[in-house]
Amino acid sequence: MKNKKDSYMGDVGIIRKIDDIPELKDELIAAFDAKCHDHKAISCYSLLLAQHVLDLTGTEPDDAINECFDVIRKWQEGKAKFQDARNVAFRLHNLAREEKDSIKVKVYRVMGQVAATPHVKRHALIASDYAVTLINLMHPKDMDEVRKERELQIGLMRSI
Repeated sequence: MKNKKDSYMGDVGIIRKIDDIPELKDELIAAFDAKCHDHKAISCYSLLLAQHVLDLTGTEPDDAINECFDVIRKWQEGKAKFQDARNVAFRLHNLAREEKDSIKVKVYRVMGQVAATPHVKRHALIASDYAVTLINLMHPKDMDEVRKERELQIGLMRSI
């Protein structure tokens, strides 16, 4: 097992306000590190996570969210470039800044990170953290829900 600082996530604290279970986050990072040689597989994890977040929140995909799924699938088929994915990610983050509904803001944040995964694999881990912030919002201070979310993420990562 790699040291946390040696992982693709490094010791970067992208999301500062997060109620989390560090040992489960470390387990997710270790599962990521075991798969990180396969960029397409990591993008598959991102798609699975994105669908989970939509199901979890009952969010109906809008055009931007559909574009997120489409650009990843096209990239996996060699029909989209990294820049295409980045452009979709920027659009989703702009929508998050404009959105008033706090749940939808988090959904857009997850989707923005998912869309950026073809550009940089570790965006899949950042998307995972945003999913935990979504759980924090939906279930404040409920570490059982955080545990369920992280365990689901670990399962998804290992399944790819």
